[in-house]
Amino acid sequence: MKKFSDCAVSLVVFNFLMFSTLVADMGFFRPEYLFEGVGTHAAGMPPNSEEDLAIIKRIINAYQYTASKKEDRGNSMWQTAFLQYHIPIHHVFKNGQLREATTILRNPVSSNLFWGFDFPSASQVSLFKDYPQQERISIMHTFDCLVCLAEAIGATRLYNPESCPPSSKTQVDVIIKQIEDKLGRALSFPNIFQNEPGLWTCRGIASYRAPQAIYQAWKIKQLVKDIPHPRILEIGAGLGRTAYYASQLFDIKDYTIMDLPFTALSSSYFLMRTLGENRVVLSGEDSSKASDCIKIIAPDEFLTSLESYDLILNVDSLTEMDPKIALNYWKKIQVSTSIFLSINHESNPFTVQEFIDSSDLVLSNDRTPFWMRQGYVEEIVRFYPSEIKP
Repeated sequence: MKKFSDCAVSLVVFNFLMFSTLVADMGFFRPEYLFEGVGTHAAGMPPNSEEDLAIIKRIINAYQYTASKKEDRGNSMWQTAFLQYHIPIHHVFKNGQLREATTILRNPVSSNLFWGFDFPSASQVSLFKDYPQQERISIMHTFDCLVCLAEAIGATRLYNPESCPPSSKTQVDVIIKQIEDKLGRALSFPNIFQNEPGLWTCRGIASYRAPQAIYQAWKIKQLVKDIPHPRILEIGAGLGRTAYYASQLFDIKDYTIMDLPFTALSSSYFLMRTLGENRVVLSGEDSSKASDCIKIIAPDEFLTSLESYDLILNVDSLTEMDPKIALNYWKKIQVSTSIFLSINHESNPFTVQEFIDSSDLVLSNDRTPFWMRQGYVEEIVRFYPSEIKP
């Protein structure tokens, strides 16, 4: 199998794909002229210094706990990214440099902490500075995702390109209200970071990842709605937006995130700032009485655990791993849940579909295009109950 390090797609090209939105026809579901939205940058939410320092100290302790163990990113884009962008940040947290860690977490635009999974980062700001029209396209792409969310949950009618275009442009707050009416809950777009770019709405500044995270949380709820107190595990959670919305919009409280220690820096801080530090348990902390909390664990904790979950989710990451590591996760997934929700693209050397086809434990697989992002496939995999697995 061709190695990522030998691929023609370099990190520069990945930046182009990550900040998707760089060309108008890249991933839009409907013409841009149907939208009327305003882009802006968040002012951020200054933290309570005393509480925030307590949070950051916990994050440092958790990072030192997980970083002390052998971490295998294998031969993947994430290993390349770590070596190119993240080594200085790694040393800050591993060495317990509180002042530097505070600056990095409070102001992610000062570094590439979010590189590859969310906004803002220093690379993205530089990209938008050099190509200002791309930020406008990014705003419209976010609007497009918000409308896709409304269509996916049945809050508005599906756009039909064969019909006459509407006589007026779509207003963002009209879409927000339609979504809220359908869900029976008010949306929120927490903007705790300065200079986070996004689409202005009456509920905060919506960034590109936020509508996708709401959809993912909604989809989880649909799949476990008949299960009292469902237990969810997400493999590779980025900033933790899906966990946030699962908790805030859909009352899913028992949620575990498994992620690389470096990425967990960001999700730990975001979730403790938005949900409260008592709602999050980090690696190395006591989780025995934390059934109603978000638990953030490292890969080895998942792979060696005997825990089972009602649903396991993976979005935009499994096929970007080293194939051997992804296969280890897949083997563990099959025996740890009855439902696996995968949302991934198929542009890399292997696909989730290949894992599914090779498994004797798969009962069924529903495969559809992903509502929110072109080029991605949504697969709902159901496994045989443990007592009757072949």
